[in-house]
Amino acid sequence: MRIVTLKEIQSMVSLSAATVAVRDAFIDYSQGLIEQPDPMQILFKDELGRLTGDCHVKSAQKKRHAYFVIKVASGFYNNAAAGLPVNNGLVLVMSSDNGQAVALLQDEGWLTQVRTAAAGALAASLRDVKKTDCLGVIGTGIQAYLQVKMITEKLSLKRVAVLGRSLEKSAAFCRKLNEELDVIAVPMDSARSVCHASQVVITVTPSERALIRAEDLPESLHIVAIGADSPGKLEIDPSVFHAAKIVVTDDHDQCLHHGDFGAAVRAKAIKEDADYAMGKVLSGQYSELDFNGTGISIVDLTGLGAQDLAVASLLVDQFSTSL
Repeated sequence: MRIVTLKEIQSMVSLSAATVAVRDAFIDYSQGLIEQPDPMQILFKDELGRLTGDCHVKSAQKKRHAYFVIKVASGFYNNAAAGLPVNNGLVLVMSSDNGQAVALLQDEGWLTQVRTAAAGALAASLRDVKKTDCLGVIGTGIQAYLQVKMITEKLSLKRVAVLGRSLEKSAAFCRKLNEELDVIAVPMDSARSVCHASQVVITVTPSERALIRAEDLPESLHIVAIGADSPGKLEIDPSVFHAAKIVVTDDHDQCLHHGDFGAAVRAKAIKEDADYAMGKVLSGQYSELDFNGTGISIVDLTGLGAQDLAVASLLVDQFSTSL
């Protein structure tokens, strides 16, 4: 078994290649070529019952594919205050022929971050945008940074509107974006301000309360919801789903269980069968869908084992001949 360090992994996986691999994984999954068990989740709470961390275990196998994977990814939200990384994890790659361990990818959560950002970029690109349009981001962590980097590069956007937990955090994040990326990022003081300044909005927080509500919406907006990947998390109020003309989910059952879509269904704001599958949208099976013009569209992403298989295979394929 080969053990691969984070430094090696980052040198071998490009963001653009990861996006292509994740797109193919979505389509393969929608066609029944990939099997993935329900994810296992461990939630950590403080003495007041507030969510302070989570650990996800996801896995997947693909028909006639050399490997299957088991991924462990953790996020402990208070780590930054202690000078520790918020995210960590690893990916175990095993042979589909004999069950032997092929590689242990000590990615420290980086591959999960990349495949999540790739999915966000794909979801954002469902809407046509002009170079003068604005990307809104709610959140200021590493995932927010990667989302901005990958989406602005993919859609050729330069303007970014940012909302963090405080104006200070928003301003600091904007300075980082402006210094390191080819964008002009501006801090905002409310979700409404972000929504009205933007054509596409990404939410990437561990929030347990809705951040965007119907009263925050402009006439037209494309929302990509990423943060609600565990039970109890919520970023998009059910009223927003009630107002939406299009709702897309990466996995129907998973989003029902712990996505914003599921919260909206339980609130009876939207019907349980009102969503479209991300993989089928990407493959053009829903040609009637129009993400442009007026109206609200939402993509609810909770993260698939299929994505983990895709990025891990992308990496292992590069050194498999030497194993």
